[in-house]
Formats: sequence, structure tokens, C-alpha cells
Amino acid sequence: MYCSRCGTWTPDSAFTCARCGEPLTPAAPVREAAEAPAPGVEPEPSAPAGPAPRYAGFWRRLATMFVDGLVLFFPDAILRVSLGLPTVFSAHVLRQDEMGRFLFAIAVSTATWWLYCGLLESSAWRGTLGQQLLGIRVGDRGGRRISFARATARYFAQWLSVMLCGIGYLFNLWTRHRQTLHDMVAGCVLTVPGPSPEPVPGGMIIAEHSS
Repeated sequence: MYCSRCGTWTPDSAFTCARCGEPLTPAAPVREAAEAPAPGVEPEPSAPAGPAPRYAGFWRRLATMFVDGLVLFFPDAILRVSLGLPTVFSAHVLRQDEMGRFLFAIAVSTATWWLYCGLLESSAWRGTLGQQLLGIRVGDRGGRRISFARATARYFAQWLSVMLCGIGYLFNLWTRHRQTLHDMVAGCVLTVPGPSPEPVPGGMIIAEHSS
């Protein structure tokens, strides 16, 4: 080998340079980047492709909205009756003394729906009562349980779908992962039991490219 300090050649067995006394370190042998498998040893097989998740369709999701609306109708109706208001929203002109009670009922109803959806969708059940009944599970794009903050974002993003005359709900009919507009905003997907006919390597959910 050659001394890195003065360039003098020295035997490989020497520990110091005979000329300048520089300590010598033998170069470590370079391993090949890829080694051929030993004879008779088969290479480890790669992970098999898992089935793609099955996403919740339009009619199933519509049925969950009907069930959830039915569940929350009764406590909302009881609140309205106790405030001296009609049990459902009506087109009659509110009197001045009814306006405050009406706005209070709207605020309580909104908070009830928010907590109902946010707490249940982020819970271990991963869905509201209607979603559980119809076999729908709410998750993120990787199929994992969502947080309460993400469930909250999904609930209030539904107002965008409503303000667009319901078109945001119809996104479910043509998006790749059957997402609505509020699903895409919150980064969520709704799945149902059973594999999809389309295989996806590793069984992972591919993120919606349009969101």
C-alpha cells in the first residue's frame, strides 16, 4: 500500500510508514452491491398483490343519510316542541319573538349533527349508526381510522356539497374511489366489506389524484 501522507510504498503488513511514521490502515475489501444467491437457495418471494378495497356506492350512502336523519329527527323535534316551534322547518313567516328561539334551535341541531358524525366516524366503529347499519366504514386514503379533526372537516365540508345544489354528492358517481366532494376535501374514503374485482398491489388504497 502507499502512505496517504508522503506517498511512500510500504508492505501491507506494516503498521506505520517507514519514512514519515504515519499510521497505516489497510483498506477494507469492497463488497459487491448485489450478491448472487447461494446455490440451492431460492430468492425470497415478493408480497402478493392484495385485493383492492370496495368503495361505498351512491345508493348505499343515500340510505345511510336517511337512517341518520331518522335517528336525529326525534331529539330535534323534541327540542323544537319545547321551544314552541314547529317540529320541522316550515316556510311560514316567523314572528319577532320566535326568531331567537329559531336560531337557537338551528345552532343546537347543527352542533348535534356535528358531534354525532364527528365522534362516531372517528371512533372504533368508524361510522354513524346509519353507516354501521349499511356496512360502511369511514377511513383515510390509506384505509386507517380517521381523527376527530378529520371527521369534523368532512362534516362541515358537506356544506360545500349542499351549496352546489347537491352536485358535490354526485361526485361519488364518477370519481375513482367513489368519493364525494367533502370526502375529497377531508381526504377520506368510505369502504364496505368485500374485495373489489380490481387488484391493487399490497392491498393499499391509492390516493385520489384529483383531490
